[in-house]
Amino acid sequence: MGAELEQKYLVISPRPWTVQPRLLSQLSRAGYRVDLLEEKPQRDTYFDTPQRSILQGGGALRLREKGEKNLLSVKSMLLSQGGTFLRREEELVLGPEADPMTFLRTLLPEVDLESLEPAAVVVNHRRTYLVSRPAGGRFELAFDDVCYRDPVTRREQRERQVEIERLSGTRADLERVVAALRLPELRPASESKYQRAVRLTR
Repeated sequence: MGAELEQKYLVISPRPWTVQPRLLSQLSRAGYRVDLLEEKPQRDTYFDTPQRSILQGGGALRLREKGEKNLLSVKSMLLSQGGTFLRREEELVLGPEADPMTFLRTLLPEVDLESLEPAAVVVNHRRTYLVSRPAGGRFELAFDDVCYRDPVTRREQRERQVEIERLSGTRADLERVVAALRLPELRPASESKYQRAVRLTR
């Protein structure tokens, strides 16, 4: 699939439900077209070795269940700075034709696949929008109501996040749309969802 470039935020507010309409209004005033894509729950299970070797290497192995679709993803971190994440992402749609073991052996050659176990569960209610501007790139804006869960202890932690991912355009295009998202309630995230799930439910 290639490189995934996105900006992540934590929503720090006693009234988090007010953030979404304000951000959509700011984007419209900045000249962006905003179209609702979908609103769906999704469940992500992250797998790792008992030593959490994938996590320690800055990567993630994720099974996403979204409606009828099951998607296996392997991510590796290329850059994480100020809430901006540049990651290499490879995906496999699971089905009768899929070969997950070959997929994993190719992408995780140094990981003992037989020792993989559920390391974190992230249940997320996500609403997404397509954000675009002529000659200014296309982006997916996501509002996430997240519940992190430890698969063993069942300990949970909840929070809200906002993500803007580049679909097309340059790094400068992403920086321009990020500038239109400035709100005091948004704090750039320094961790991925997998990293936060492990830390917050430890």
